[in-house]
Amino acid sequence: MDFASGSLWSLWGLAKSFGFAFVATVSFGILFQCPKRMLWPGGVIGGIGWVLFTGLRSLAVHSFSANFIATICIALLSELAARRFREPVTVFNIPAVIPLVPGLGLYRGMYFILENAGSYGTEVLLSAVLDACAIALGIMMVAGVFRAVKTSRDWARYKTKDTLGTSISPALYVLSAEEEEERNAASEQEEQKSRCREREQQAKKGKKRL
Repeated sequence: MDFASGSLWSLWGLAKSFGFAFVATVSFGILFQCPKRMLWPGGVIGGIGWVLFTGLRSLAVHSFSANFIATICIALLSELAARRFREPVTVFNIPAVIPLVPGLGLYRGMYFILENAGSYGTEVLLSAVLDACAIALGIMMVAGVFRAVKTSRDWARYKTKDTLGTSISPALYVLSAEEEEERNAASEQEEQKSRCREREQQAKKGKKRL
């Protein structure tokens, strides 16, 4: 009975955390003038990230690691949502990371420093700064991976097609000396064949006139 009540209480706590994070993310999405139809996907992403963060913190995971993992989850979901809904990724990841921003830690650190508790305030302030760095690092890492994948795909597509969708001419590539000789020989043969065809056509026209 105690286990069941504890499970229900933990589920209620997760649902409550998700709800508050969803509302906060949607509110900042409205503040940042995000498209209205993108508010609920951003809210879901923000809620998932916050629930993951609180779950990791309940397992005694360090705040830096918890922020980093939650931010990676948010950034990954934001990249996928941006491709699904064809919107900029900042529409999703910027409002979604707002609940993770350590604003309270920064405030407390400055407060204790001003109250002549410099050592403790510096410790709190440094922890908040590290948490902010974890958020920035997580976003940059996921964005870099997706950008590298996109660049490699674009480069492969550029090698096979030009901007008009036709095959790129082999003349655009740097050839070796042997390949250059073979290409020149093939072009000379084509020129000779075209000249022979022109002569034959001219001879046929002369015979018709006679």
